[in-house]
Amino acid sequence: MSKIISAKELHGKGALLREQDRHELALQYLTRAIVAYQKEGNYEGLVDALKDRVLTWKHYFLLTDDKVYAILALKDSETMLSVAKEYKLKNKFDTAYFRLGEVAMLFEDFPLAIKYYNNSLKFFRGCAAEKGDFRYHLGEAVYRNGQKGEGKKIILQGLGEIIKGSDGTDPFQIHVWESGCHMRLAELLVKDEPEESIKHYKAAKTIAQSDPKLVIRKRQIKELGKKLKIV
Repeated sequence: MSKIISAKELHGKGALLREQDRHELALQYLTRAIVAYQKEGNYEGLVDALKDRVLTWKHYFLLTDDKVYAILALKDSETMLSVAKEYKLKNKFDTAYFRLGEVAMLFEDFPLAIKYYNNSLKFFRGCAAEKGDFRYHLGEAVYRNGQKGEGKKIILQGLGEIIKGSDGTDPFQIHVWESGCHMRLAELLVKDEPEESIKHYKAAKTIAQSDPKLVIRKRQIKELGKKLKIV
């Protein structure tokens, strides 16, 4: 008789597979987790599984540049917010708005992304370091919307929050957030401040190389180096 796998176990497996860059298999587990959470009446878990599926669609879009994946990410992020509102899960509003902000960035709708990111900070309930992650994403949207000085200032503020709030937080998450922030700075500053761009690229690379679990990040940094023509 086969063992019944719980929604939490399915979700954990899907999240791990996503982090390992095994997106197709991750989607299978995450979808099963969503259905299982619904059967359990665990809507907080369901929203969290949708969050991971949004990230999986996002990675597929970045790998293929096929807008269908951005659309799928949009629908899942909209569902996150709808479920959170329907079941009054106020502790999930911040994540839902954050994912909507990420998806708006995929469509290059920077004003909308700024709106969603500001909402995510308004409802934020996580740790201090994660707030820095949310903030640097807001800064990127502001920068890409043409307010470069203000955007850079917000990104650096977010980086400071990540570093300052790192104690007591999962090192893997800190490495993901900190390296991601350095990557964004490297990409945004490459034309106007090339030396600082290289500095942030190297910082991101050093962080990724220090953590064997950062499989996706290592690939992303390698691709960014080619894009920015940094050896």
